[in-house]
Amino acid sequence: MSKNKSLFVWNNQSYSATELVDLQEVPEHIATVQSALRFCLSQDSEWTLQTSGSTGAPKTLALSREMIYGSARATLDAFELVPGSRAALVLPAKYIGGFMMVVRSYIGQLTLHLCEPRGLPYVPEGLDFVPMTPAQFIALQEARKQLKVKNLLLGGSALPARYDTTNYPDVCIGYGMTETASHVALRSLGSTVYTAVGATEFSVNTDSCLCISAPHLGIVQLQTQDRVRLLDKKRFHYEGRLDHVINSGGIKLHPEKFESVCDGQGIQAVMSAKGHERYGQVPVMVLRTMDDVKGLKKALRHWEGAAMPKEVCIVPEWPLLENGKLDRLKLQSFIKSHLDRLFPL
Repeated sequence: MSKNKSLFVWNNQSYSATELVDLQEVPEHIATVQSALRFCLSQDSEWTLQTSGSTGAPKTLALSREMIYGSARATLDAFELVPGSRAALVLPAKYIGGFMMVVRSYIGQLTLHLCEPRGLPYVPEGLDFVPMTPAQFIALQEARKQLKVKNLLLGGSALPARYDTTNYPDVCIGYGMTETASHVALRSLGSTVYTAVGATEFSVNTDSCLCISAPHLGIVQLQTQDRVRLLDKKRFHYEGRLDHVINSGGIKLHPEKFESVCDGQGIQAVMSAKGHERYGQVPVMVLRTMDDVKGLKKALRHWEGAAMPKEVCIVPEWPLLENGKLDRLKLQSFIKSHLDRLFPL
């Protein structure tokens, strides 16, 4: 077997995979790259990762080497990356997006620039491929940083509509999750049609939710909670979540956690969401009456950061499904068309 010729560039030094793994006293973002490379260099049959919560509550998931390598090869083929192609890692390698970039670089024998993962990333010029989050992409646009990259892949959360235009022809949006070892479909900015990657094929269930079959990943009929309009077995339009996971800049919020806290305080409240230019979505708490605002503040006083709802909407009559359950999609649509009813929490 020929020697692996992948290169990893850090602090203006180039390292082979084994040389990088042998480095001592490195920062956290390099240590996670080392961990991913140890998997590549080992004979381990699986890798354990934390899911983001796209298909349910976050959990630890073991992915097989066959799935990981099958996904990596499909991406290398989709973006026509060949030995010597130049890429950058601006994502943390402890999560699926960054981990898969390290694996792609190793098996594809790419030159990977290891950049510190941060909100406004440094991206070297003249690269062939860079995956990043929509929030990082927006930060670069707002800072007027020119991206001289042949192919840019965005994933992890929604991109605000005003950025989703044909102004960036070399930018793709990925559709996937930890359970599929990164993306299984891609679409270009300005297009609403996702197209399958590799041998992936799609179908829908009775709720019009996407089912994924990907023989190169060992996946047969993986059921999602994403409602789509299927064009054919290779293409679909994404229409929205059937369930109510809120994706705020890549952070998955599960409303039940907040709603159970409110319920314990005797507050009738549900968590919904509204669109946000940078984070895709931000949480909104919905109450039936103004009388519950004070109690809501008390119930949620320990929540912080992106998880803390910052706005409230009063909706006396909540929309219901035929089975009597809350119609969360309709409620979210109501909020979108009645933003004037929101006020700070």
